[in-house]
Amino acid sequence: MREASRPQARAEQRALAVAVAWMMVVQLGCVLLWDAGWLARQAALIHWLIVGVLPPALALWGMRQPDPEVVRRPR
Repeated sequence: MREASRPQARAEQRALAVAVAWMMVVQLGCVLLWDAGWLARQAALIHWLIVGVLPPALALWGMRQPDPEVVRRPR
């Protein structure tokens, strides 16, 4: 059973690493745009939340496997 979950665990680790890298790149971009005067502080924050945080969070949430203890079994 553990052997079957290893590929899933590796995929989740890679997805988490990509998500964190994406959030950091977008955050840096928003800070640079704010510093350059292209975006106001609030606009930079909203852009970072919508573009940098929301897509990776939804992607990671979509990869979530149902907990076998919580899933009901047919009787």
